[in-house]
Amino acid sequence: MTQVQLAEAAGISVATVRNLERGRGTLSSWSTALGALGHELRGRSLVAGPIGAALVNLRERRGLSRRALARMLGVSRTTLSALEAGGPGRLETLETYAATIGAGLYLTPIGATAGFYTTVGNSSAHHGWETPPELVAALESVFGRFDLDPCAATADASRARVKARVRLTVHDNGLTLPWRGRIFVNPPYGKQLGTWVAKCAGEASGGAMVVGLVPARTDTRWWHLYIAGAADVFMLRGRLRFGDGAMPAPFPSAVVVWGASAKQAAQVGAALPVAWHVPAPIKAPPRGRAREA
Repeated sequence: MTQVQLAEAAGISVATVRNLERGRGTLSSWSTALGALGHELRGRSLVAGPIGAALVNLRERRGLSRRALARMLGVSRTTLSALEAGGPGRLETLETYAATIGAGLYLTPIGATAGFYTTVGNSSAHHGWETPPELVAALESVFGRFDLDPCAATADASRARVKARVRLTVHDNGLTLPWRGRIFVNPPYGKQLGTWVAKCAGEASGGAMVVGLVPARTDTRWWHLYIAGAADVFMLRGRLRFGDGAMPAPFPSAVVVWGASAKQAAQVGAALPVAWHVPAPIKAPPRGRAREA
């Protein structure tokens, strides 16, 4: 369909169609346009049924109150209540809400059988690689509570080492979802490690602040592409003891911070006094910018 054809089929204006395609507009217009296209909205992490009720179900499974999520999104609880009730709302709010809780939205023909999605694996699949609690405490002393852990060992807040507001497990496939806010990542250490590191760097370039715990594999392509010269690196002394701490890791580790301020980097250095800090390069101001007196 052209934009004009869709507008005619849905009974809305061409300008409205253009806005919807840019991710803006009302949910009523969005629903009308989808109906004209013969598609509906679903989520890989959502139960079947109306989208509002499915979002409520997932929010509660994440352990997030409406108040807490409204604060994270910068909207009122009234706005969230209306969205969850299937009432009036904005497409932008729906997209941000779904991304923040890891809903994994996608479009599908109306009535189609739900697709099967394979995950690339999270470190959560192997509890033996859970982040050492003393390292978590050191990082949280600097950054406070993280907004997202896309590689959480468990969705259960009482058992999670990292008490992030949103915890995505292997079943959510956090690699395919957008990240927001302050992120902690202890990625899987297999073949997908480089992909996760690239994701960390990419999300940081989009405004997130990402703290990653990775093997110090300075000879790899992904290290030189996405870490060296792109982030603050804290090379940890000795070998970490993951999981229950029974055995040390067979490799050295590093804490990598993408998107930190100079003050935050200094605070991480103070929280990890035996780590060797390799600072991120200071970005030069744009050409033509007047020098400060």
